[in-house]
Parts: sequence; C-alpha cells; structure tokens
Amino acid sequence: MKSLTSIAFLFLILHSSCENYLETKPINFATPETFYNNEQELTAALMAVYSELGSTNEGTYSRFLSLEAPASNDEILRRGANTEAAADAYNASASYDRFFNCWTALYSGIQRANLLLENINKAQVSLDVKNKIRGEAMFLRAYYHFILVSYWGDVPLKLSSTNSLNQIYIARTPAKRVYEAVIQDMINSYDLVNDITSYNHAGRVSKTAVAGVLARVFLHAAGRLQDASYYQEAKDWALKVIQSGIHSLNPDYKQIFINHSADIYDIKESIWEVEFEQDNNSQRNEGERFGSTIGIRNNDDRTGFMQGNYTATGVLYNLYGIGDLRRDWNIAPFYYPNFDRNNPPVMYPANYRWGRYVAKWRREYQTKDYNKNFGGTNWPLLRYADVLLMFAEAENEINGPTAEAYHAVNMVRRRAHRLPAEQNSTAADLPSGLNKQSFFNWIKDERARELAFEGHRKLDLLRWNLLSTTMQQMVSIISTSAPSASNTALGYSGRTSSLRPYQNFSSRDLFFPIPTQEISLNSLMVQNTGW
Repeated sequence: MKSLTSIAFLFLILHSSCENYLETKPINFATPETFYNNEQELTAALMAVYSELGSTNEGTYSRFLSLEAPASNDEILRRGANTEAAADAYNASASYDRFFNCWTALYSGIQRANLLLENINKAQVSLDVKNKIRGEAMFLRAYYHFILVSYWGDVPLKLSSTNSLNQIYIARTPAKRVYEAVIQDMINSYDLVNDITSYNHAGRVSKTAVAGVLARVFLHAAGRLQDASYYQEAKDWALKVIQSGIHSLNPDYKQIFINHSADIYDIKESIWEVEFEQDNNSQRNEGERFGSTIGIRNNDDRTGFMQGNYTATGVLYNLYGIGDLRRDWNIAPFYYPNFDRNNPPVMYPANYRWGRYVAKWRREYQTKDYNKNFGGTNWPLLRYADVLLMFAEAENEINGPTAEAYHAVNMVRRRAHRLPAEQNSTAADLPSGLNKQSFFNWIKDERARELAFEGHRKLDLLRWNLLSTTMQQMVSIISTSAPSASNTALGYSGRTSSLRPYQNFSSRDLFFPIPTQEISLNSLMVQNTGW
C-alpha cells in the first residue's frame, strides 16, 4: 500500500506494434538513470502513462470511472439491494478500496508523466519526436489532474516527480490553482501533438482531442469555480474541433457503440477512446470490466456474460421523444428470459419504464472469444456530438441561443432521428424562440439523451450546481412514479432498493473522500467535509 508520492519507479511497457499501442509487453524494472535513452524507451514510458486510463486495479475506466463513480443520478442506477458499500450507493467510507484504487492509479499516471517529462531531453532522438511525446505526456498529466479535481475538489498538484522520502508529504492545492495548471498543460500540449489523421485511430491524444477536452475543462471551471469568463475559452476550443474539418457525426447512432466493441475506429465521430483488448492474461493491462457489468443481463458465458447491474431510470426514458432512435439503443427494449441469450428476446411492455437494462454496449459485437469478466470494448472519452453540445452551451452562456447554437444542437437531434445533419426537421429540431434559460434546459436534457451512460451526467450536474437538487427530486419521483414491487425477471429491483442511493445522498457526496490510506501516510492531508 503506497501513498500518491511513492518513490517506487513505474513498471514500464514496450511498444510492440504501430497498429495498436496496447499490444505491449512488460520489460524490466528501470530507473531514470538507466532509461529514456532512445525513441523506443521514450515510447515505452509514454505507454506506461497511458496505461493508467485502463488500470488493472479497475480504479479508472476499466470499471470505476466508467460505471460506479458517475452512477446513481437521474439517468442510471445500480440494480439490486445496494446494501453493500459502494460509491454509487452513497454509503461507502473513506476506507473503501475503490476510492483508493482510483486515487492511486491517477497519481501513478501523473508520476509516470513527470518522470518522462523530466528525462526526455537526454534521449538521442529528434526534436520532433521529443515534442510529440512531450505533448502527449503533458496532456495526460493534466487530464489525470482534471479527473482528480472533478471528483475530489482540492487535491495535491504534482508537477514534478517524487524522488525522495521528504516529498511524500504534500498539502492539497486549491481547485482554482489545479484548474489553472490543467489548462496550461493542455494548451501547451496542443501544438505538440499530432493530428488524429496521423494515427487513424482514437487511442492516442491528438490536436482535436486536446481542443475538445479543453472545451470540457473550461465548462467545468466556469461552473465549479463560478467564473463565467471561462465560457469564451470553452467556445473557442470547441470551435477548433468543429472548424478542423476532420470530424462529423456518424449517421447511424448505434454504430458508434458497436464500433467500440468490434474494434472498428471511426475518427470522424470518436475523437478519443480508452483502448481495451479482449485478451487479459497476466502480462496485459487492457481488459475492461464495464462490458460484463452492464448490458442486457445474460448468464451464459459462451454468448457474452453480462451482469446487468445497471439500469436506466424512468426519468431518462421519458426524456426521449417520439421518433428518437437513441432511446431503444441506449435503454434495452427487450430482455432475455431466464437471463439466457440463447432464448429469444422478449420485448418489455410499452409502459414499463423503470428497471430496463443499460444496453449501449452489447457484448455480442466483441470480435474475439468471450472471457466471462473481461472484454475488449473501448470506452469513449470524447465524441464529436459532445463537442457540438459543448459549443452550443458555451455560445448560449455568452450570447444566448444564437443561430449557431441552435444549429449545433439540431445536428445532434437530427442524427437521433436518422436524418441528415443539415436537413431541417420539424420533428427533430429545437422549438424556435427559446430564451437563454429554456435553451439551457434543452441542452441539459439533450446531453442526457445523447451521452447517456458515458460517465458525464453526474459531473455535468455538479458543474451546473444541480446534483443535490436532482438527487432530492429523484426521491419524490421514485416514490410516486416507480413501481413499488420488484420484478426480478424484468430486471427491476423494486422501489425500496431504487430509492436507497438517493436517500443515502448528502452534501458530503459532492466530493469523494480522501482515501484513509492517503490520510494515514500524508500528515499534511486534510479530509473533505463530512467524511
């Protein structure tokens, strides 16, 4: 068990394929004095920074950051009794292992990035190679800090590596300073990294990935720091993606998520993904657990085991309008009798709106033999639709609902109705004459419809200062609208179980706790309020 400032050096991995950077093998333990000498070693060190996106301890996007950390809000809840400790049951303590696993994985990525940045200049490689690697490492360092400040608030800002025991004691840095450092690192990385077209896949950080994530960071900073001046920067960086000419919407919404499982890259819609591989033997760090945890429940290992642990809320179901094809892809329209995909699927009753399984990723589209728990579905970190919605939100905050803001949202909505993005539609397009507040309300709901289950909703509600209100409203909604009795065959665990996380929620849950292990090792660390 180690503190975030552990002096143990990283377990480096070598890059073994130009086609997929995750096809890697571990090499020997190394020290800064004996490593970082050539392009191969710099690339290996960079891949070690990337690897924490899909950490083997399931602390990041393999499971925790994709499912548990952002869950239990008005779009998604965990099926079952929720009596065990869990972040999405809002009943875990500061000693909960997944808080610790996430914290340590993110700081491990930061430590690896710092070591690479501090040693990169000694390598005998061209300046161009150094700059591209420097840009990716700098961005990833910033991204890990961004996730930390989003979930924990004030966190230690680490812009240099830990190289002595005297450096294990570090105080929390005010969130504003963390955001400033994140923004600076990301801006500095923009001119250094490649265009996505040079990779032809979405697993590496590219210029449009940097720009799109920067738009997100600025929107979060505007809300969390209550500083409207950030909206202009959010708009400008979103525009860089839009005006790049590289990206566009996939005309078929469901194909985006089939591609994630089928190892197909569409760099027009998908700008940045966490790459996972089906094979998860002891020498790999690539298998994801979210695919076997969600999905339409199926107990048969041979056809793609899915626990079906997460279900959509009736609130999300009701947000979708007539003709919106996203609903029946994101929210299961059917279930498997006896939880066995060998049986013909049965359609849910039309009025059944609580307890339908999350169906956005379906394991039958994975391309290799099924491993019961681990899969190769990639996790989306940034899509073009998200960029369009971020642009519209920022534009509305600055200038109100302009024609440009309307157009960005309407493009997303038209695709949802399987219409061309440039084709006007009375069925799909936003109503005319909206004011600033009503346009924001449409944006809020459209982000839920479009980005459902992609890990954004809770953090969106937090930056809008709406999470506490939403959780309180869910208690009332479930108490009056959700069925009282459970229906195990259909996936619904009952009103009492569904209510539990919302009743457990309190003001302390606006932030995760600093892990107990970190508090015990770092005498300067102070716990979040209420924990």
